Amino acid sequence: MFIQHITVENFGAIRHYDTDLRQGLNVLESRYTTELYEAIAFLVCNDQVPGIPEQWLRDDLRISATICLEDTVYTVCIRSILGRPQMIVTDPTGADTTEQYQYALSHCEEQNGAELFGGWEPYIHLRLCDYCDWDARDFFSDRTDRLTDTKTFHRYLLGYIRSFVPEPINSKKNYLAAINQHGEFEVILPGFDGEIHLSETEKRLFYYICFLNVAEFWAGFEAMRDLHHEQKPLLIQDFLEFLDEGADISSLITRTQNLQRQIIILTSPLGEELIKKWVGENNGIFLKSCSAICSLQPRSQLYPAGKAVTLAVGRFGGSPSPTDYSANRKAG
Repeated sequence: MFIQHITVENFGAIRHYDTDLRQGLNVLESRYTTELYEAIAFLVCNDQVPGIPEQWLRDDLRISATICLEDTVYTVCIRSILGRPQMIVTDPTGADTTEQYQYALSHCEEQNGAELFGGWEPYIHLRLCDYCDWDARDFFSDRTDRLTDTKTFHRYLLGYIRSFVPEPINSKKNYLAAINQHGEFEVILPGFDGEIHLSETEKRLFYYICFLNVAEFWAGFEAMRDLHHEQKPLLIQDFLEFLDEGADISSLITRTQNLQRQIIILTSPLGEELIKKWVGENNGIFLKSCSAICSLQPRSQLYPAGKAVTLAVGRFGGSPSPTDYSANRKAG
């Protein structure tokens, strides 16, 4: 599946935003990446995003998109009804296909989580480790629709961990991302046993490498089991703008493209030259500048301490965060 076009009106700080998208790599520059991140996740029925502030849900809210799914182009529209976002999906004949659309995109929570990268994922390095944890079996059984209960899943998981080859984070410092015997991602420096202190760029790269490997793990498992799940877009936020200009991520972008999914990278304004330097001139990039976005009110008024609302469709509505179990385990 892929999103062909998206329009966002009166959502958070956005008055009007619209853009075409391509099947491959898309980089959208915006000062309001949080709103776009939430809007796109809503459109593809991904429930692993935090609730949005009530103040974002004005009566004139409209989020709409044309989305190609199973060779059919659907019109997906989200509006605010009685203070809650509601989804309506129609096919080319105008028939209401909301339930069919949501069912087709009804992935388990762990798969949904593997499709989102929010830039700072403090527990993502524990994800494969958590799958191995016997004490967490009930938690992840529910979050994977019982897939983690199968012997096939655990054989594939152990094989992935044992065959993992450490990969570079910063080649100049020889920092490597590795997986230890327990399945935890860690940073190593060959020949050094002390504590390693990462720069902001190195932290982002490490977390992205963890995200990419978890996405590759699920892609490989789905292919092995022939699950035929719809391949939702990969949605990436708070990544490019936190990198040093000298960062080399072209190989990571190529690996991400090898997953054969639509990729949407949201970033604050950086400029075309720097973005193309990072992702590669020949990577088929579609770049959208931030000129179409207007602020309705100051940011400080859009994030008050108050209630948050989730989209009440499909699997939406109060599911635990992907890091809930890991956070509790670390705290305990």
